[in-house]
Amino acid sequence: MSSFFQLGTFARDDGSLPALVIEGAVLDLRAAAERAGLALPPFAAISDLLGDWDATFERLSAVADHARADGLQAFSLGTVESLRPCPPPGRVGKMLFAAANYSDHVRNMRKTFTPDIPLADQGKQLPPLRPYMFGKINVPTGAFDDIILPPGMERIDWEAELMVVIGTPGLAIRPAEAHRHIAGYMTGNDVSCRDRTWREDRPTIRSDWLGGKSYDSFAPLGPLLTPRQFVPDHADLAIRLWVNGELKQDGNSRDMTFGIEEQIEYASSMMTLLPGDVIATGTPAGTGQERGEFLKEGDIVETEVESCGRQRNRVVARRRAEIAA
Repeated sequence: MSSFFQLGTFARDDGSLPALVIEGAVLDLRAAAERAGLALPPFAAISDLLGDWDATFERLSAVADHARADGLQAFSLGTVESLRPCPPPGRVGKMLFAAANYSDHVRNMRKTFTPDIPLADQGKQLPPLRPYMFGKINVPTGAFDDIILPPGMERIDWEAELMVVIGTPGLAIRPAEAHRHIAGYMTGNDVSCRDRTWREDRPTIRSDWLGGKSYDSFAPLGPLLTPRQFVPDHADLAIRLWVNGELKQDGNSRDMTFGIEEQIEYASSMMTLLPGDVIATGTPAGTGQERGEFLKEGDIVETEVESCGRQRNRVVARRRAEIAA
C-alpha cells in the first residue's frame, strides 16, 4: 500500500491551486510532480485527474513518495489550517444528496415535520423501497468559509455527511463494481433552510428541495479529498458535528439505510456519473430540526468525518443592503 496522502484545492490571489497534502503540509501538486520527474495527465483542477482514477492514483503515490524523500519543507506552501481550502475537487460536477437515509434521523424528523401522523405511527419505519435522493444546485464552498444566514429565514439547520467523489465515469453501475468508480471521500455539511423545506402553500405537494437546500454557502465541502485506497471501510466511519463546541451529531456510516454501493447504483440508473460528481450519503440523527435548535449569527459549526478532516464554519448574517448592492 502506498503511503498516505490527500488532495485539495487552495485559494490564491491568482486563482486556485491543486495541491498534494502530506502530513498536513500543502504542496503545489504540479511543482511536486515536476520535481519528481513524473508526468501526470494534463490538469487545471483535481477533478481533471479523477477520470482514470486507479492509474492516476499510482502516479500520485509515486509523486508523494518522492516528495517525502525530498523533504516536505523544501517546497511546502503552508498547512491546511494556514491556507484557505476550496472544495477539494476544484470543479465540482453534479451534487446528489441522499435524503432519509438514517432511520434514527427519519424517526425524529417525522415527529417535527409530520405532526398530523398519529403518535402511534410516527416511530414506525416504512419498508425501504429504493434510495431517496435530490440534487443540490448551489455552488459549493470551502471547509473554512462562512455559512450565510438568508434574510428573513429563522430555521437554518446543519447536516453532517460523508461525501463520495466520483472518479471513473459510469452508467448503470452494478453494486459490485461501484468501488471502481469512487475516487475518494470528503466531509460535507448539507446546510438546510427548514423554513422552506415544506411548502405550506402547497399542502398536497409539501417538499421544496430547491428552497430548502440551495442557498449560497449551504454546501461547505472538504477540507481534503481522501483517496478511497486509504479508507479501508467506508461503511464504518464516524460522522460528527459540533455547534459552539457542543456535540450535536454523533453517528456512523454503518447505520445508513442504503449503502454507498446502492446509492451509486440508483443514481447511475438515471444518469451518467462523471469525474468530480459528488454524492452526499445522508445524515445521522441530531440535526437542529430534531432538537428544536437552529443556527444563529456568531455560531461556529465544526463537521468531521473520520479519515476526511474537519470543517470549521462561522455563521454570519447576510444584510439586506448586501443583496441590494
